[in-house]
Amino acid sequence: MVARGDLGVELPLEEVPLVQKQIITKARRWAKPVIVATQMLESMIGNPRPTRAEASDVANAILDGADAVMLSGETSVGKYPVETVATMAKIVDSTEVHGMEQISAIDWDPHTTGGVISKAAVDVAERVGAAYLVAFTQSGDTARRMARLRPRIPIVAFSPLLKTQRELTLSWGIRTVLTPTVQATDEMVRLVDRTLKERGVVQDGERVVIVAGTPAGRPGRTNSLRVHKIGSV
Repeated sequence: MVARGDLGVELPLEEVPLVQKQIITKARRWAKPVIVATQMLESMIGNPRPTRAEASDVANAILDGADAVMLSGETSVGKYPVETVATMAKIVDSTEVHGMEQISAIDWDPHTTGGVISKAAVDVAERVGAAYLVAFTQSGDTARRMARLRPRIPIVAFSPLLKTQRELTLSWGIRTVLTPTVQATDEMVRLVDRTLKERGVVQDGERVVIVAGTPAGRPGRTNSLRVHKIGSV
């Protein structure tokens, strides 16, 4: 949590923007969700529109690589809570649609099996034009490792744990599916194929990149990457 109000108490005012960027970068390197908060749209406590500076503040938090931006007084005591949320969502959507290429890259050279496979999955998915990146995950770490690279391809995390599903809603660009525990690789592929088609988000012939660990059900065992063509099972 990058709470700029608290940082402003502990640090000189002029250091807060740089420290915000440093915290976001370090959190992304470690695949930890990072939230930017405090006075994001402060003027909307009493006004139906934000200042241009506030709009830029929200957009710059996204471009720095934050997973989430957070409101406080604007929605707890402000006169326009619904309008404030809608305004923030509009700024975030526009920034991600038009500014994805400007989101800060991270200097990340993985040395673990899970890290290497997650990074490779993003590269493979972009090169083959995959419709989705799919991660089977117990803890959520595999999905977060991919999300920190800010791929243009949407990520779907399949997990048997409701706790993990809820936690992943905070991370950038991850959709979640609550599933039973799957043991065999072929069973995973069939589940992905069936679930994505039932949701109407893929068509036969499209590719998805699936990242998982075997044996299933053990956190920290990400060790496989598979390119699957929808409808081929």
